[in-house]
Amino acid sequence: MKKIYTLLATAIFSLSIFAQAPEKMSYQAVVRDGSDALVVSSSVGMQISILEGSPAGTAVYVETQNPTTNANGLISIEVGNGTVVSGDFTTIDWSTGSYYISTEVDPTGGTAYTISGSSQLLSVPYALFSKTSGGIAGAEWTTNGNNINNTNTGSVVVGPNVTNSNLNFLVTNNTAPKAAIGNQGAFNNINSGELHFAEDTNFGGSECGIKFQHNGALNNLYLMGGCPTPDTIARFNRSGFTNLRQLRIGTSYNSNAINRLSVDGDSDFTGAAAFTGNVTITGDLNVTGNIAKGGGTFKIDHPLDPKNQYLVHSFVESPDMMNIYSGNAKTDASGYVTVTLPKYFEAANKDFRYQLTTIGTFSQAIIKEKVSGNKFVIQTSTPNVEVSWQITAVRADKYATENRIVPEKEKEFKGTYLHPELYGASTEQSETYARNQKLIQEAAAKTKKSNNADGQ
Repeated sequence: MKKIYTLLATAIFSLSIFAQAPEKMSYQAVVRDGSDALVVSSSVGMQISILEGSPAGTAVYVETQNPTTNANGLISIEVGNGTVVSGDFTTIDWSTGSYYISTEVDPTGGTAYTISGSSQLLSVPYALFSKTSGGIAGAEWTTNGNNINNTNTGSVVVGPNVTNSNLNFLVTNNTAPKAAIGNQGAFNNINSGELHFAEDTNFGGSECGIKFQHNGALNNLYLMGGCPTPDTIARFNRSGFTNLRQLRIGTSYNSNAINRLSVDGDSDFTGAAAFTGNVTITGDLNVTGNIAKGGGTFKIDHPLDPKNQYLVHSFVESPDMMNIYSGNAKTDASGYVTVTLPKYFEAANKDFRYQLTTIGTFSQAIIKEKVSGNKFVIQTSTPNVEVSWQITAVRADKYATENRIVPEKEKEFKGTYLHPELYGASTEQSETYARNQKLIQEAAAKTKKSNNADGQ
């Protein structure tokens, strides 16, 4: 009988579960004709069978291929990539026993197979056995279609020096798909779980990198980072609050924050916010509502010593929402002068109040005609007198009309101070402290009413 001399019958499987690529086995052989001469550079017909139990066992898979031999009579094929005659290569259970590969060859390229041979598949093909428990006691690893399942009820331990672990890693595609790391049945355990991103996990007991740590006892999630000893960057409280150690917001993400909070570019603040400490804003600040403050100043480089000193002036405060207009004017030969005000003056103001001071000479000065048509007239008892004038007016625009300042009002939190330190009181007696406590209580009550699907 004519023979096929197999040089290499090593099965090399490629498990590409996620890409869903077919499982294959590489197979090489040298083809010779009846005269023992190499069949070179020729298309040959092949039928490949996987037999179970013995060289004459049941064929669990059969396929055909038409490879071409090279100059040395060698053919190289991938079993599992041919035309299927029967069976399914991907469903062969390699764990059930021994398997053999049988090849039949037609050196003319057809299906009149005259050359045959068989050999037992050895260790490499059984790498596929890892799909269906791979030697693990109890067959914890199983396949379900394209999925790999593990039914182990204990820990999943990875690492040569780890003998036990309280780690539970869970992946589920239930109504709320999730991947989870932590303890099961011990929610309030202080070591509920950590996720590390480290440069070197064996760095002398320390660690350089970033990690998320869940403190089950406090029900808080911490973001920690640093080198060689990570410190808390942020704390995410179960109540919904987030505490940050230092934060910079801007377009240049490679720049570090200089202050505890720094913002570059345009920023919007909507709703209630509390800041304790100093806040520096470089650029314009636009506020569409009212500003409540204990005091206010402008602060600039001192005009006479800009390198070494500041010039600081206080704002002008008033119980009224007041505008101030002023200027200088000179009466004519008859002792009159008309002062023209901005076109919006009467539309934006009401309740006008006048002040006049003559300059350079003693003379009487009066408001001859009050504001009308955005103008008013000054008269002096002598001609050609310079007069310094000032008009104060109460704002009459729509916003001011709807949002009048109330000079005296009751406190929202009785028994508290804006500045407790000035009255010998403690920090707990500050209005800010009382307001924060109220917000925390409201958030806790809201969280209690809206637990998630896990009751957490």
